[in-house]
Amino acid sequence: MKNAAWLLVEKGLLLGSGFVFTIALTRYWSVTQLGEYQYLLALIALLVPFSNLGLNSLVSRELVTRSENTDTIMGTAIALRLLGALFGAILFVILSFWLVPPELRPLFFVLLFAQLTHALGVIDYYFEAKVQSRVSAFLRTCVGLIFMLIKLGLVMRGAGYYTVLMVTVFEWLALGLMWLLVYRLYHKRLKQLAWCCVQAKHYLSRCGWLILSSIAAIVYLKIDQVMLGTMHSSESVAFYSLASRLSEVWYLVPGILVASFYPALIQAKQQQKGYHAKLQRLCDYLCWVAIIIALVMTLLAPVLVPLLFGDTYYSVIPVLQIHIWAGVFIFMRALLSKWLLIEDIPKYSLVTHGSGAVINLLLNILLIPNYGAVGAAWATLVSYAMASYVGLFIFPKTRCMGMLMTRSLVLPLRSLHLLKRRTV
Repeated sequence: MKNAAWLLVEKGLLLGSGFVFTIALTRYWSVTQLGEYQYLLALIALLVPFSNLGLNSLVSRELVTRSENTDTIMGTAIALRLLGALFGAILFVILSFWLVPPELRPLFFVLLFAQLTHALGVIDYYFEAKVQSRVSAFLRTCVGLIFMLIKLGLVMRGAGYYTVLMVTVFEWLALGLMWLLVYRLYHKRLKQLAWCCVQAKHYLSRCGWLILSSIAAIVYLKIDQVMLGTMHSSESVAFYSLASRLSEVWYLVPGILVASFYPALIQAKQQQKGYHAKLQRLCDYLCWVAIIIALVMTLLAPVLVPLLFGDTYYSVIPVLQIHIWAGVFIFMRALLSKWLLIEDIPKYSLVTHGSGAVINLLLNILLIPNYGAVGAAWATLVSYAMASYVGLFIFPKTRCMGMLMTRSLVLPLRSLHLLKRRTV
């Protein structure tokens, strides 16, 4: 819980400053400018699977179970992620001739190759495995807040998105350098990082499904904004991005909690001590925290949106009231992702994410032309529900997790039944 608390403090500070920055953008930029800015960021976000390569949780598990091989585990993971990020950058250089307006391509190319530094983020999982996330939290908070203040000052002085995105490039470079310095300080073996062909083959043999799953996941997380930009308008991208920002800010909570309890779940599985009970309790918490958040945000949206962004953004309200409910399935999905790794059935991560991505694409094609951002929000909600819950009942090996999630969804009925039994 201390580990989770550090991460929650970090996210609270960064998200708080991020909200202030977003509010500033709505006050100083036009809706079109904000839409174009969010469109470029959404395209860059599609590169995340290439720089992660599905290695994150695998590296964390390897460091927990084989800590004596830390140097080869980390060195091989960093090298593979750099190669993946480079491949993604080259691929998107080609795609940019169809997706990015000519005047924005030079800036987009700079962003593409700056994101190579994201590969060094694997060092975060060294500290996660050591249950020392306070180190990562402190590092990201310091770098994030410093550059957020710089960008905020520039926006208030009239800077456009070109300047802001160039500052973001320097932020990524600075964070990558700091990861290396901190790893050297704590592990004291930076020069001993080593490539190991056996380790690389092990990663690639285990993460193939996870890479494809990550691609599918980021597609149905960010493709909405890309499709809105190409099929509707920059304004609809701005409306949808603000609604998703208010929704997705909460998605960090399950990630933090599940990441902090992941080593304990691995040990419970190995020792067969209360494993299923721990899964059920954690899923109950995740599910009902998400439902409470969705209810509160749905009721507050008509007041919150104009208060934060101004009357120009009233169109964000219905988008937010739909999009926020996808969080119920996203919260439980965070546990599902780790469970699939613990049970060593990663291919179902691809199957569920892939089905969600396909459903999302089809619904976006049908709904965006007529309904814009509202249609994209409905596509997101339905695809998340199908991928992270309904689809689990199709396969025998994932059906038990579907039942576990169902028990979480009906927690009040379970509690009432237990109370009646105790009364009797």
